Amino acid sequence: MNQWVWTAVVIESMALLGVVGVSFTKRTQFAFVTGFNTILPVTIIYLAYAPAFATRQMIILGMVLIYLAHINWLLLFQQRHTAISKLNTQIPLSQKVSLSFILTNAAGWGYCLPFYFAARRTEGLGAVDYAAIIVYLLGTIIHFGSDYQKVRFKAKSESHGKVLDTGFWRFSRHPNYFGDFLIYISFALIGGNIWSWVAPLLNLLQYLFDAIPKNEQWALQRYGKSWEEYVRHTKKFIPFIY
Repeated sequence: MNQWVWTAVVIESMALLGVVGVSFTKRTQFAFVTGFNTILPVTIIYLAYAPAFATRQMIILGMVLIYLAHINWLLLFQQRHTAISKLNTQIPLSQKVSLSFILTNAAGWGYCLPFYFAARRTEGLGAVDYAAIIVYLLGTIIHFGSDYQKVRFKAKSESHGKVLDTGFWRFSRHPNYFGDFLIYISFALIGGNIWSWVAPLLNLLQYLFDAIPKNEQWALQRYGKSWEEYVRHTKKFIPFIY
């Protein structure tokens, strides 16, 4: 079989696993776990069909492994501190099942697109590749750092009912989302193809039109005036800009 057949088999198998898992557990967590973990096998397929397994290909694999280590830590062990946990009571089972199918296909076909183009590149590393590594490291620090700060904050009893507005959260109301967006920009950069930008575009649209509005509505209901004050002096997404 060629790589596209293998890719389709892997993605739709993971989608089916997600649908079955969500149907039995009734939890949205399963949809996100299977969705994001589709990225690794798809990346491996692209690398297996690459003209060569050189430095760039090793960097891609390393990026994916580090990224998924953080995502799985969050989804499997800190899920109660994420917006995902709120979806369990906010959407019906039918939407949870649909979400599993959509997430897996978005991750497999869209988020992994930069890796297909990067795997096929045979030239040596250039300035854009090094820029991608820098952006990736910055995004990872912000992504993991803000999530870790949130976990530590939520673990303190005196933090109950309070808005987290220190550390990374002082500069953005959703710094973890911003860090994640930077990571996908780095993927697009190392992909070296205009179609690689589909991945960060999908990531950005998902945040701006789904995750952030839902999160902000929930936060306003929970924190009231404290949240309104936080909104007045803190940018929504990109620190100092937006």
